[in-house]
Amino acid sequence: MAQGRPLTAEQVDHHIAELGVAPDAARQTLRELTERDAHGQIVGAMGLSLSLNDHPHRLSVNGVSLSAWCAMDTLFLPTLLQQTVTVESPSPVTHTIVRLRLSPERVEEVSPASAVVSRVIVDPRRENLTSVEAVLSTFCHHIHFFASHEEARQWANDRDDIAILTADEGFALERQIWSKVFPDLYAA
Repeated sequence: MAQGRPLTAEQVDHHIAELGVAPDAARQTLRELTERDAHGQIVGAMGLSLSLNDHPHRLSVNGVSLSAWCAMDTLFLPTLLQQTVTVESPSPVTHTIVRLRLSPERVEEVSPASAVVSRVIVDPRRENLTSVEAVLSTFCHHIHFFASHEEARQWANDRDDIAILTADEGFALERQIWSKVFPDLYAA
């Protein structure tokens, strides 16, 4: 997908066989936790999407235009993809475009420099996150970039389930979370 192409059913079956996991269980999980096109091909998974019209967080990876389900996804995808990524994401308040360049190791640039990211605080163990729709409504619809902390606070409107982080803080948090899932990517 990072090359701008959907994952076909044949490719999915090949990867399932390579991993040696139960095919029916793997296909069921993928049906629930991926975006699909009209042909049943995977066009979105783990926050990365080929659907440019459905998600406002735009990524460019080696010249390929993609999108992310939420702003925080843009902070872990460079490490997952092992690529430097540029991001453009509009603030939901002022529509100011927040731009970032992220390598797999760090946030390299942020513009405006005062930009922050919201993070919804929920206990994923208590949430039903068994579908893309559940992930989007529980997390992604509440996680955005903002041009400033003040703008983010205005948007959050005193919600106690929203944290406001700098891009560096968000990147570090995502590294901490995803290093438990993909320890080899985050080693060293």
